[in-house]
Amino acid sequence: MAESILTFAKIVANPSAFSWSQVYSAGKLFAVVSLEAETENLEKDFLNILGKDILTTLEQEFFTLETKDLESIRTAVLTTAKKIPAEINCSFVIAALTNNILYLYILGNGRASLKRDGKLGNLIEASDQKSDALKFASGYLQDNDIIVLQTKQFSDVISAGTLSEFMDDLPPSEIAENLAPLIHEKEEAGAAAIIAHYKTPQAEEVAEPLTEPEIEQKSVENEQKEEESPFYSPTVRKPFNLLDKFKPITSLFSKFGRPQNLGLSHARKIILTIVIIILVVFVGSVFFAIHKQQGEKTQAAFQAIYPQALKQYNDGEGLVELNQNLARDSFQQAQQLLNSGKDNLPKNSPEEKQVLALLDKVNAALSATSGVTNVQAKVVPNSTSQYLSAETANNGLYFTEDASHIYLLTQTAVYTLNLDGTNKKSIITNNGDWKQAGGLSTYNGNVYVLDKSQNQILKYVNADSGFVKANYFSSISPDLSKAVSMAIDSSVYILTTDGNISKFTKGAADTFTIAGLDTPLNNPTQITTNLSDDNVYVLDNGNSRIVVFDKNGNYKNQYQAAIVKTAKDFEVLEKDKKIYVLSASKTYEVDLK
Repeated sequence: MAESILTFAKIVANPSAFSWSQVYSAGKLFAVVSLEAETENLEKDFLNILGKDILTTLEQEFFTLETKDLESIRTAVLTTAKKIPAEINCSFVIAALTNNILYLYILGNGRASLKRDGKLGNLIEASDQKSDALKFASGYLQDNDIIVLQTKQFSDVISAGTLSEFMDDLPPSEIAENLAPLIHEKEEAGAAAIIAHYKTPQAEEVAEPLTEPEIEQKSVENEQKEEESPFYSPTVRKPFNLLDKFKPITSLFSKFGRPQNLGLSHARKIILTIVIIILVVFVGSVFFAIHKQQGEKTQAAFQAIYPQALKQYNDGEGLVELNQNLARDSFQQAQQLLNSGKDNLPKNSPEEKQVLALLDKVNAALSATSGVTNVQAKVVPNSTSQYLSAETANNGLYFTEDASHIYLLTQTAVYTLNLDGTNKKSIITNNGDWKQAGGLSTYNGNVYVLDKSQNQILKYVNADSGFVKANYFSSISPDLSKAVSMAIDSSVYILTTDGNISKFTKGAADTFTIAGLDTPLNNPTQITTNLSDDNVYVLDNGNSRIVVFDKNGNYKNQYQAAIVKTAKDFEVLEKDKKIYVLSASKTYEVDLK
């Protein structure tokens, strides 16, 4: 049966110091969330970090549910709600689709609307709930329904009448495009909405009644194809013929002739016949017991792996277009199950053939979702990347850039250049501050120099009188002896020669665990990200690739090209979908997917 189709469009306001909002969609789960704080005593990016943690928790709780229904999803939402501090005002609207059943939940306040047959109405709404109060509902969707999840701030700006007016026979993308200016005009940072269009599967064609000859032929075709099907079905076996097991015995008897030819008396002939019959029955029962035991053992081994592996494969197929990391996880679990049990099945048995057929499909799916992109890096003029052009024209240990300058580090000083590579100027002199540099980065106008010999990051704060030195790590410093590069996006990311990446936030260790990468990093040399980038990028010279992670360490993609083997540095322009690589004094361009 074909899968239902959901198409989405999103509207999210720009965040402020006291308000943040976001839209989420993965598989058949989608949501909008806004967080507001009433106090000014917040750490930088607190709401952003908290919001992403809430959405990650919801994703993990939902996709680990074995059965997805109103009650089980409600439990997942309540578990997620525990992440929200009491002092934060929350508007969290969640929807989950199972077949054609829509489950809706509002934590705090918000609104979920539905347009059907040209009419718009509210499915569920809460306007005066506490942030930890939950309201929920469920119902069936129909073809061409449009669902709109809205935070309370969005519903305050966009009334039901305005929403209805802008939804007149338009696809979600155009609805969002028309509503977005109204949201940004009001500067309501908590406003967010997701617009989803539901399309039912196409009805299957009804076949013409078959005549008797056609039925017979169809049956033959189905029998021929049965072993090719990757889906579990009861195995059709050749009927067990007990007499086949006794052919050796009957052939043995034939060598000696029939009992009446052995010169025995009538009574002895009867006794011998009875003994033979008993022997045949006994041997037959032994063969039957062995055959039955073997069949039960085979079925037990098959059932231990196949149904669960098939479920993981189907789950992965449903996630391929929406979240390749989750899809890849499902395929890998299916692969592990099948590989762990396939050797326990008899060779060339129907069960082994079904397992191997599914394993082929799983391996193909893993290959398709590996995230490996083999690219043809093309040579471009060095001036295409002003950053790499400046690096080519100047000697330095490390280079970095921000919106206004290019920075270079030598053993004696830190210099700035204009973005066009001109006007080189010393801004920080090394008065014995660093001895063995391991990285250079900037953030918020401040300059950071990693010194491996001190296991410290020197922070140079931009003041009116010049740059004032401070230490980033105030207490115990981590081991930085293997550091080769550093990047900052409010958190600090440190890359080491052994392929590890450490993350620190406000001087304390933070979570960054590399997950889902097929081959470990080998002789990596550069790491880059910034506050506006969604991802972290690593120049992995040993594997001739550029690897992409999200900011928690989850693998997303890799770009393989021979020139990366000898690359010195690279520049990532995420918004422009370009990567520029400096290799052998030439600049190469790679398209970013």
